[in-house]
Amino acid sequence: MTKRKESRDDSESPDFAFDPVIVRTRHDGWTVEKQVAFIQALAECGCVTEACARVGMSDKSAYGLRTRLDAQSFRYAWEAALDHAVQRLSDAAFSRALNGVARPVFFQGEQVGERRYYDENLTRFLLRYRDPVRYGKFKDTQYFERDHADAAALTLSQLLLRVLKDGHAFDGDDPRPVHESYRPRPSMIENFDYFCAQLDARLEAARARAKGKGGKGNDPGWSPL
Repeated sequence: MTKRKESRDDSESPDFAFDPVIVRTRHDGWTVEKQVAFIQALAECGCVTEACARVGMSDKSAYGLRTRLDAQSFRYAWEAALDHAVQRLSDAAFSRALNGVARPVFFQGEQVGERRYYDENLTRFLLRYRDPVRYGKFKDTQYFERDHADAAALTLSQLLLRVLKDGHAFDGDDPRPVHESYRPRPSMIENFDYFCAQLDARLEAARARAKGKGGKGNDPGWSPL
């Protein structure tokens, strides 16, 4: 005797409110209940074929239902479900980047262990697009100045102190203070013109010193950089 799988808590599934497509009543067709169950399954797995299998329908019939003129709400719910599934995919990608993927190691036809593989290309992709302030592609063509060595540690300490203060305020009768949203400060030099002027001044000074020593300072094309 097999145990029936316990039904999941409804609170775990996102609520995709939409107007189901009105179809001819058939026990093996796209009933209202099957449409709702399909959207919820699609939000969970992100795969149309798997979501259809869960509700006992074919993916061909699902796409056919989607293309109906009166299925706009169903189409919107479909897209929202895929957007929700992409968030789960993003979490899974972060997990693989941080924890790696286990690959079996075989010796003489038997598995003797496993080696954890880390995809550096995935890590670079996530850093570039999830933290563009620090790792964005635009930085390849920009000038930067280095932050203080302890800037990150000091900022973290200040934010942790803010958390402690807010916690004590919440425990008491005082209202929780409202702070400005924190965003990492870009380290790129904001006044680019000033930066270029400083470089020009250093270049002229180097040319003057070279001219005084009998160097090539008279050549306007000469540069010590």
